[in-house]
Amino acid sequence: MGIKPIKRTNVSNKVFEQLRDEIISGEWKPGTRIPSENELAQQLDVSRMTVRQAVQKLTTLGLLETRPGEGSYVKEPSPGVYMNSIIPLVFLSDAATLEVLEFRQVIEVETAGLAAKKATEEDIEVLKGILEKMHKCKNDPEKFAIEDLNFHLALAESTKNSLLIQLTHIIKDILSVSMKDIVNTLGSHIGLYYHEKILEALIEKDRVKAKEVMEEHVQTTWANMLEKKSKK
Repeated sequence: MGIKPIKRTNVSNKVFEQLRDEIISGEWKPGTRIPSENELAQQLDVSRMTVRQAVQKLTTLGLLETRPGEGSYVKEPSPGVYMNSIIPLVFLSDAATLEVLEFRQVIEVETAGLAAKKATEEDIEVLKGILEKMHKCKNDPEKFAIEDLNFHLALAESTKNSLLIQLTHIIKDILSVSMKDIVNTLGSHIGLYYHEKILEALIEKDRVKAKEVMEEHVQTTWANMLEKKSKK
């Protein structure tokens, strides 16, 4: 990627964005000491104060840590860091993907149960439409992952619970990246099988079945991901 001189428009934000992107893209890897304020100021053609402000912001966000007398270092990424919506998430570590699945088991099992209780006919039709799209793009991992996420967002919407809906949208970026990782690693067959079963439970308004299927879905995915990642 490389450092580029900064244009004078929105200088502070541009500096922050460039430094952030060096971290997010992996150019600056976890544990790496980033260039000094003087070096960055020269490379970016901005003042040291502007660089310092950007570094402080990245430190506050948990992307950098400053060690007195040593400089600033890139921190190991974790899911919690990306709860902040100003950071465009583009990757998660293998361990973090498994953590996201553990989180989903806690949240989405109850979400499925509540959806079975509260989903309207309109909600069911929306989910059917998304599932149909998933079938059509089952051989396109990127498109499939998008529709997979849309299914889970629609499932949350069907609970009519504003907190669950907002929480799901807040972590949407995290879910998106982990789902892409899952689809690229495992393919689409597991998702299609369990989404069919979840939709059946919602149509039957069977809360117990919806929770059981969702729990089995997440556990099966977690076990398969763990097995695949351990073989790398």
